[in-house]
Amino acid sequence: MSLHRPSRRQVLRGATAMAFASSVGASFAQGSRAAEQPAVRVTQLMNTSPSQQALSRDYATGFRLAFAELKATTGLNVQLKAVEVGDSDADAQAALKAIGEDSAQVALVGTVGERLALASLAHAESGRLEIAHVAPWLADSRFDANPNLFALFASREDQIRHVLKNLATMGVAKIGIVYPTAAHATALQPGMAQIAERLKLEAQVLTAPQGRDLEAFGGQLPASTPYFLLFTGDAIELALFTRGLAKRGVQRTVVCLSDVDTNTFLQLSPGKGVPIIFTRVVPDPRTSKVAIVRSYRNALQRYFDEDPSPTSFAGYLGGRYAGAVIAGAGTEPGRAKLLTQFKRRAAVDLDGWRFDYAGGSRASSQVSQILLNSSGNFVG
Repeated sequence: MSLHRPSRRQVLRGATAMAFASSVGASFAQGSRAAEQPAVRVTQLMNTSPSQQALSRDYATGFRLAFAELKATTGLNVQLKAVEVGDSDADAQAALKAIGEDSAQVALVGTVGERLALASLAHAESGRLEIAHVAPWLADSRFDANPNLFALFASREDQIRHVLKNLATMGVAKIGIVYPTAAHATALQPGMAQIAERLKLEAQVLTAPQGRDLEAFGGQLPASTPYFLLFTGDAIELALFTRGLAKRGVQRTVVCLSDVDTNTFLQLSPGKGVPIIFTRVVPDPRTSKVAIVRSYRNALQRYFDEDPSPTSFAGYLGGRYAGAVIAGAGTEPGRAKLLTQFKRRAAVDLDGWRFDYAGGSRASSQVSQILLNSSGNFVG
């Protein structure tokens, strides 16, 4: 009998995160399985507001795939509890309070998106909640000194530095920073301002007014707007913004960070003729020869009917890293014991991909970029 492979896109149209987890588990159950170990329960906070839903689901896909694969091949039983959180600070605070009161939940793993990750760290600090924050979707570096944060991927500053280094030969000294909402600007601009100051970069802040469609906002930018625009929103918001730029007919190059997944962006009918520089913090999941990429692609091909994406691959890496550390913590580790294990910050090699803090606050500084040129072709 052929193996049923559930579509995550179908899941997103109606199933809950828990139903999604069950379908993955059922698929793995069809194959050979190692002896199952006692469950280690962890929580993933997911911002499922309309603007963050696609990012959250993509990142969560990778974690669930990694944990299901580890359970099938090694017996490691990481039970991931998905908690869907709204966009407000009160929602984040309530979620952290509930986790603090549930001692069975021994770590926070893969919190997504960034505003939720920032809020969860802030509320954990103020509430003195001693729990590991493992592999959140977090480019902002303001909490990097927090000993309970285990950030895996390159910071926003690392990403911007990489982009600017490649633009330096063109004499770029000024950039526009585009925020899709005032709330986004409030959350991210403090960290962004610090980056701009350290880089001695002149930055013009462009925030979409409340109630104005991003397509309209992009189509009404003044002629004095810098040529290079750093867009801080997600794939949906960027697609709308580029439509406005295309209609306006003003030539600008938009640089986006790892929050924008190329697969998702291209499905959203973005504006034609607008060059986009995509920034990635993981190897290319389509073309890289690193063994961990092959592991991810093989698992994805076997159990899902979707293409590889940088975001779900990042989640897969996060899940594999978390699993490796949890496996070293012994049987049924409690919250304190597991936090101590993560605080060792030992280097972890995952099929040729190495996470190593090496005295730093992040386990990887990998940054790459790819250009979608005005003709709609990828370069680099």
